[in-house]
Amino acid sequence: MPILIPIALIGWIPVCLVLFAFLPRRQAVLVGVVGAWLFLPPGGVSLAGLPDYTKTSAFGYGIMLATLIFTPDRIARLRPGWVDLPMACFIGGVFASSVRNGLGVYDGLSSVNMNLTLWGIPYLIGRLHFENARDIRAAAIAVVVGGLVYVPICLPESVLGAFVASKIYGLNLYSDVRLGGYRPRGFFYRGLELGFWMSGSSLLGLWLARCRAVPWLAGLPFTTLLLPILVISTLLCRSSGALALLAMGLAVLWLSTRLKTRLIMLLWISLGILYPTVRVVDAWEYEGLIAFLSENFDDDRSRSLAFRLANEDLLMEKALLRPVFGWGGWGRARVYDVGGRDLTVTDGYWVIVMGSNGVVGLLSLTLAFVGPAFAFVARYPPRRWTEPDIGAMAAVSTLLGMYLMDCLMNAFPNALYMALAGALASATMDRARIPSGAWGIGGDEGVATPDEAGDDPTASTPEGRLAGRYVELAQASRLAGDYASAAEARRHAYDLLAVMAERGPEPPAARRRRLDCGNDLAWLLATRPDPEPGDLEEGAELARAAAEAEPGDPAYWNTLALALCRLGDDEAALAAARRSMELDAAWNGYDMAVLALALARTGRREEAARWLAEASSWRDERRSREPSLNALIAEAAALVAP
Repeated sequence: MPILIPIALIGWIPVCLVLFAFLPRRQAVLVGVVGAWLFLPPGGVSLAGLPDYTKTSAFGYGIMLATLIFTPDRIARLRPGWVDLPMACFIGGVFASSVRNGLGVYDGLSSVNMNLTLWGIPYLIGRLHFENARDIRAAAIAVVVGGLVYVPICLPESVLGAFVASKIYGLNLYSDVRLGGYRPRGFFYRGLELGFWMSGSSLLGLWLARCRAVPWLAGLPFTTLLLPILVISTLLCRSSGALALLAMGLAVLWLSTRLKTRLIMLLWISLGILYPTVRVVDAWEYEGLIAFLSENFDDDRSRSLAFRLANEDLLMEKALLRPVFGWGGWGRARVYDVGGRDLTVTDGYWVIVMGSNGVVGLLSLTLAFVGPAFAFVARYPPRRWTEPDIGAMAAVSTLLGMYLMDCLMNAFPNALYMALAGALASATMDRARIPSGAWGIGGDEGVATPDEAGDDPTASTPEGRLAGRYVELAQASRLAGDYASAAEARRHAYDLLAVMAERGPEPPAARRRRLDCGNDLAWLLATRPDPEPGDLEEGAELARAAAEAEPGDPAYWNTLALALCRLGDDEAALAAARRSMELDAAWNGYDMAVLALALARTGRREEAARWLAEASSWRDERRSREPSLNALIAEAAALVAP
């Protein structure tokens, strides 16, 4: 083994410690996970009596050690929930597989250790370090950045063949030839695995662009420059199966939001369960499909598919002899002839898990991946899947279903996707989480704040009271200057109100309360002095939703004008500000300041100067000291000045 392989793998643990020491926690985790998966060698170090030490071990052990040293409070804050049951069942099931097959307790513990390293620790990392929809968006952006970082690897390897890992780690890798060229490989085990990674990155990138969640990356326009480069590089990976999954995933997202139905996404994330079920009960005669593909498409590909399915038949036949917990490890689930020669090839990961760990193992591992996606679909309506943060959750849910689809035909365990599943599990549980001691009250004492509740009959429900408490927390945090906590509390309140709206007919007062909460969050995001990436896009989306829902309310148009102006969409900001002033004869200083700034940016300096004078007069008459208004006026004045 080349000496650089163990050096790189073992050295990743101190790298993780350094990341936690110098970077914000969430960023350190993302760099530690994505960086390990993309650049550590596609091999492992054999350890006696222990699982092989691989890139999964490197980032798993490194990040968990860094968590214990730098952020032990993350472990104390973890609250297990029902969404964690599949992972717990899977880990317990692999122990039962060893014991039921007479392999002993030691073998069972060894199997638990191996699967904890491969799946359990990555899932736990996602649960510990990601809490909400904004964290999911950050994780999705990290995957997209990972795809972009691989562009300089994919492009030359698509012409010259796989050489990067050979040059750096001294590995002897062969090059896949497909569709008239080479498949890039980078630091992945196979070109197919890299092809899926790039397709997943493109899926997230395309949907984040649709949600206007990533306008710029590293100072470069994302949608018009970086995203096309990513998609072209994905095509050059020449992985037809991964590209087909990419197209289907995009279709699922687009149709779900277009038709406003959950059914399409539910079917998509259920396919990882439905296909094994159909195969196990022998409810599908696949010979017709093979004949169709042979007659109308590539005959070689149809024969390859027939070979895969025939091997699945043999493996399933043996797996069903011990269907509950499987055959355990050591290749006992494979099919051998009387001379001990292996007769099967295991292409699909699902049939490997089915043979080794039975129905319990397969179902629990599958639900560990898509259980959080089911929870997401249940809690967020499709009409919200184009919002910047919620859209990222929708894209990650689609990607998890896409990965399970890939596992039906291929066997490339990727712990990064399990970390995403853990992160999504935390985010879907987030709305039900009440911060301990946040308000110093408990039980049923809390009530919705008067300015939010009005005559809302839902304000006395548990969710309504909790939303009111979040609003109180947001107001207190805003007064204390903690804009990040204020925005997060407002998001919790808005999500709770949105969930109640989905349950049935929404009373007018409840609808007004929900729209006001979204509008207040939009205003907060547009006026905070230290906006985080995506805040301005999210604020504009929320304000637009409120204005579209109540087009006669000038307050909503006023917020939309400010949000669009801060975002840099000057023409739309002008239209919104003018609409607000049409609806409210007592013109608002913010609308006039937005007009002044947007007109100045678009070169209409004389008209901008008139509105600048009006905005300044309005501010001075009321002795307003609002920093956001002063900032708008100051920026407009700088542009108007000769």
